[in-house]
Amino acid sequence: MEKLIFSCLLFSFLYGCSSKNRKINISEDTTQVVNITIDPTSDFAEATTTIYANALDLPEFKHCIDLGGALISDDYGIHILQNDSTQQTFFLFDEFAGRDKKGMPSWQLLDTLIIPGIGLNIGWTGNVMYEGEIDPEIIVLLPDNTDWMDSEKFTDIKKAWRFDRTQKRINEISTAGLVCLNDMYSID
Repeated sequence: MEKLIFSCLLFSFLYGCSSKNRKINISEDTTQVVNITIDPTSDFAEATTTIYANALDLPEFKHCIDLGGALISDDYGIHILQNDSTQQTFFLFDEFAGRDKKGMPSWQLLDTLIIPGIGLNIGWTGNVMYEGEIDPEIIVLLPDNTDWMDSEKFTDIKKAWRFDRTQKRINEISTAGLVCLNDMYSID
């Protein structure tokens, strides 16, 4: 029952982000996509807190909406934030940093990807297959006209990124060989 309720809520969210609600479309020009990596040995890292329990607590993201997150392994996760006023979407790559006395997890920010636009059609980690196998590190951007109601899977992928646990960076990758499964398909 919980899975059904979660699926219904997720479907409502994804349907609400359909292309008719889109305010800005991502450009095909990859120069508009910006990666921000914080080197833990830099002066900037010492002056900035990059360990957090909630990404919205970081000053850079205090005006954002949290669209959700996912674990890609026991020690690594992602968060997706959106800032309506700046019309930007943020992909955050985190590493588990520990737990507080109450058992709440903390995360170390490893890398951030800024994408122009909000209400984007995102194929989340855990739903993207590379050469027939689910690859938990890959997230994709789908076209504005993505049919979330009647499509079981998507092969028309605009852009793709890997949350690389070895390099601890978000890297753009080729879309060749990628298929995004629609986990909302056939939910009534």
